[in-house]
Amino acid sequence: MLEACAAAKEPLPGYDETLRRFKTGQTLNSKITVAEWLDRWLAGRKRLRVTGLKRYECDVRVHLKPHIGHLRLDKLRVHHLDAMFDSINETNILIQEQNAQRRSVQAELKSIPHRGAENRTRRKWLRAQLDQMPPFRRITGLNTQPHIKATGRAALNVAIAQQVLSPFNPFEHVELLPGTKPKALIWAEERIARWRETGVKPTPVMVWPPEQTATFLDFVAHDRLYMLWRITAFRGTRRARRAVSAGRDYSSAQRSLAIATQLVQDGWEVLEGAPKTSSDVRVLSLDKGTSGGPRRAQDPPGERAHGLGRRLAEHRPHLHQ
Repeated sequence: MLEACAAAKEPLPGYDETLRRFKTGQTLNSKITVAEWLDRWLAGRKRLRVTGLKRYECDVRVHLKPHIGHLRLDKLRVHHLDAMFDSINETNILIQEQNAQRRSVQAELKSIPHRGAENRTRRKWLRAQLDQMPPFRRITGLNTQPHIKATGRAALNVAIAQQVLSPFNPFEHVELLPGTKPKALIWAEERIARWRETGVKPTPVMVWPPEQTATFLDFVAHDRLYMLWRITAFRGTRRARRAVSAGRDYSSAQRSLAIATQLVQDGWEVLEGAPKTSSDVRVLSLDKGTSGGPRRAQDPPGERAHGLGRRLAEHRPHLHQ
């Protein structure tokens, strides 16, 4: 260790840190980098679900390794992480500008007629410009960056627990720009009229009132997935859990449906497994129409919408788009 410090002209490590490493059986001349530790940490994650592991791997591959992977693990400091997130935000600005330029060229290309020599020449030139431009990319938004921070914090907490790192986690002390979640709004008549006029949604998250939900259920009354939409409207189950509910989980005597498994998509593959937490395993009570009574889909549309709207109003907390 002394020879290595002298060769690299680095200051000697502190006595306490050297003693800690010696007592825990670690090499005193450790050169492990952040990238090497992240690989070791991911390999040791045995209890993670497929989707959770994929998300960690994405954060490590796309953000953590390119920005701080070359640094020594014991030399990682808060200012390195500040520089990483600053770089991410600067890249976001560049991506937004490049996406805007590509949309502008595409819009101009779409507006030029196909006929005419001059038009064909202009279209050829625009297509060449598109080929030279970067493809559309997604930004790493302010609501995604806390997950990157959480991934790094979890990896370094394991290093601290295994005494590979001193008990200081720089991810705990980095500050991020605050993100904002879109506020949900109800599709009121005024908002619908404005949306039809401008084509712009008031907010990314829009919710149907009971009357509109009843109209939708009337429209899909004879669809093979009608019961799926009905359970969604009345009980508000998540897509992964309502899609897997099978006949074995349904009880006609109790008029109930058990949520015991869920579907998880991994690329093009769909996996069936247990819900994430034990509280997600529960039994849903079903109304008479859903549990095998007279199908509301066979009633006249007006009567069905009126009755369904009234019942949906009683279940308003469960309504989601």
